[in-house]
Amino acid sequence: MDRHPRQQPAVYSVAVAGPFEQFGPGATPSRDRIFTCSPAAPADEAGCASEILSNLAQRAYRRPVTQQDLDVLLGFYANASAEGGFEAGIEMALRALLTSTEFIFRIERDPDGLSSRTAYRISDLELASRLSFFIWSSIPDDELLELATSGRLTDPDVLDAQVRRLLADPRAEALTTNFAGQWLHLRNLDAVTPNLRLFPDFDDNLRQGFRRETEMLFESIHREDRSVLDLINADYTFLNERLAKHYGVPNVYGDRFRRVSLGPNSPRAVLLGHG
Repeated sequence: MDRHPRQQPAVYSVAVAGPFEQFGPGATPSRDRIFTCSPAAPADEAGCASEILSNLAQRAYRRPVTQQDLDVLLGFYANASAEGGFEAGIEMALRALLTSTEFIFRIERDPDGLSSRTAYRISDLELASRLSFFIWSSIPDDELLELATSGRLTDPDVLDAQVRRLLADPRAEALTTNFAGQWLHLRNLDAVTPNLRLFPDFDDNLRQGFRRETEMLFESIHREDRSVLDLINADYTFLNERLAKHYGVPNVYGDRFRRVSLGPNSPRAVLLGHG
């Protein structure tokens, strides 16, 4: 082995080998969610494929699956399975599903016979998608789809309960990272680099600290059901030692971000004081 030119300890190379004696794709949680059945004999493959693709299409399209939808996917399955077998057929149908406009785009259709510029109530299924993509940045789950399909989602009590359920779910973190990231342009921080002659202490840790501080303030407001005015009136923020040192806030130690109370006249006490 050639000697590495660096004098300090460093990782020179990493080799990954295996798995050994592994046949087939193996069982994984994501694979189990796709293959909800397994054909015991060739005669069972068509029925199992229909079950798998029907379940996947309902989730991907965010609505009940029509026979026409299923026939299209089964056509892809049949062509690929004829040469590569059952799993190759499912893989090809899944590719077709994930490139379908019904999956890629969130489609809302105007009711028939409606004149232009006329307000109307969206359907339960469209509402389910709006809620899920807004709060989770993802497709509706089975419970939300079931309520929408049955027409119960627009019931005020049901709708209130579902919004609370979605917000309580860990996936609601996307409301902070995606919605706040777009609204407050936090995702643009990576493209901002100040003049290092004027700000020699700036580094990527500080950049990430700016983002995390604002995300945690936004998250605390919606998690604690606080007023949106806290964005401009809050007398607290979230800091770790690196960010506190940058702001000149004493007695904050360690990398962990924690809630820090600030004086009412602190220039860092509100959203506009971040960074």
